[in-house]
Amino acid sequence: MCFKLLNTYLKVGKFFALTPPSIETDKNTTFRKIQQVFMILLIITCVTISVYVRNTLYSQYSLAKITVCLLNDIVLCIFCCRIVFETSKVSQWIELINSLKQTSCLLEETDNNKEERIQWKFIVPQVVFWIISIYLNVYWFTIMGVPILEQYAFEVLQNYVQLFYTFYVHTIIGMIQRRYEALKHHFESKFVANDKNLNQMGYYACTLKETVNRFNSIFGWSLLLLITFTTLQFLNYLEYNLQSQEFGTENVTQTVIAHVTAILLSFIPTVMLLLKCDNVMEEFEDIAFVVSKSSTQLLDPRIREEVDRLGHILVTHLPQFSAARFIFLGRSTLMGIFGTVATFFIVITTFEPKARTSILETAVNVSLSRT
Repeated sequence: MCFKLLNTYLKVGKFFALTPPSIETDKNTTFRKIQQVFMILLIITCVTISVYVRNTLYSQYSLAKITVCLLNDIVLCIFCCRIVFETSKVSQWIELINSLKQTSCLLEETDNNKEERIQWKFIVPQVVFWIISIYLNVYWFTIMGVPILEQYAFEVLQNYVQLFYTFYVHTIIGMIQRRYEALKHHFESKFVANDKNLNQMGYYACTLKETVNRFNSIFGWSLLLLITFTTLQFLNYLEYNLQSQEFGTENVTQTVIAHVTAILLSFIPTVMLLLKCDNVMEEFEDIAFVVSKSSTQLLDPRIREEVDRLGHILVTHLPQFSAARFIFLGRSTLMGIFGTVATFFIVITTFEPKARTSILETAVNVSLSRT
C-alpha cells in the first residue's frame, strides 16, 4: 500500500490535531502546540458537559451500570487526549516513515494496480458512520425527544474520532502488511541462494521488524485505550439491551436493533484493526516457512548454513504488535473482549434480578412481535 491513502488521512486529521500534518513533518511548531492544547481542552469540556447532562439518569441505574458508564466516558476522554498528545512525537514519526520508505522498493511491481481504489477506502467508512449516527439519533429523538440529543451530541463526535483514528492506524498496519506480502513474493519468485540476496532479505526483515517496533512505541498506549473503550462500549449497550423494555414494549425490537448497531459501530473497526495485525503475523509465518523449505532443498553446506542463519534472523524478529506491551494484538485479543463481556453478562444476570427479568420480558416481547 502506497502513501496516498495515508496522506489523505493526514490531510483531514491535521485540522483536528488527530494526526501529524504530513509524512514530511520535521518539528512540532508553536501553532501546532497551541492547536493540540486547544483540542485537549475542548475534549475535556465536551466529556464534562456530557457527563453532567446525563447525571440525572445515573440515579436510575444500578451500581454496575453507573461504573461502566463512568469508565466508558473517562477512557474515551483519555483516549481522545492521548491521540492529540501522540501527534507531538515528531522524531518517532519521522523514524517510522523512513522505515516505510526504505522498504517501498518492494512494492514497485505489486502495488501500482491498486491506486484507483485508494479514495474509496477513505470515503466509504466516513459515509457509513454518519448514516448510522444520523439514523440512531433520529430514532432516539422520536422516542425520548430533545433530551437525548443533549446527552449524546458530544458522544457522536467522540465516536467519530475513535472511528477515524482506528482506520488511520489500520492504514499504517496495512502498509506494513503489504511490505511483508511483497517480501514473501520476493522469496518465492526471486529466491537465489547467494550471499548478496540472502543479506538483502535479512536486511528487509530487520527493517520491517524495526518498523513494527516504532509503530508500537507511537501507538501502543492509544491502542490499549481503544481496546478498553471498545470493551466498555460493548458492556454499556449490552446492559441497555437488558433494560430495553423501559423504552416501551412496542419498541423492543427496534430498540435492540439500535443498541446492537451502536455496538457494531465501534466494535467492527476495532475488529478489523486486530485482524489486520494478525494478518501481518500470518504473512511473516509464510515467509519463515518458505525459507525453511528452501533450506531443506539445498545441497551446498555453506549456502544451507547461510539460509539457516536467515531463518534464525526471521525467528528472532517476529513482527508482534502490542498495546503498550500489556497485550499482543491479534485474534486472541478478540477472545479477551468476548470473555470480559461474557463475565459481565453472567454477573449482571446473577446478582441483579431486575436485569434477569428484563431479559425474559424482552425475549417474550420479541417473540410476540414476530408472530
